[in-house]
Amino acid sequence: MKTHLNTLGIILTTLGSFLVWRYLTELNWADKDAYLKGEGVLTVPSPSKEDIKKFKCQLRLSKLGLGLILFGGVVQVASNYWYE
Repeated sequence: MKTHLNTLGIILTTLGSFLVWRYLTELNWADKDAYLKGEGVLTVPSPSKEDIKKFKCQLRLSKLGLGLILFGGVVQVASNYWYE
């Protein structure tokens, strides 16, 4: 049971990390090519209703990812103190 809890914690943390990487890194409006040349300008386009809906979904998924990272870490720590 102890190893199953640890494995579950690792899986949850990995899944959370993927969600944060996938959805939090997309929340950048900078022109990346120009930014890497030192000429970056931050442009924020006028959002449509679809853009706002997509943005809110990405924020929710990235927050879910952060929660999974935290919960997975707690499960891993709890597995260390689990008595068999």
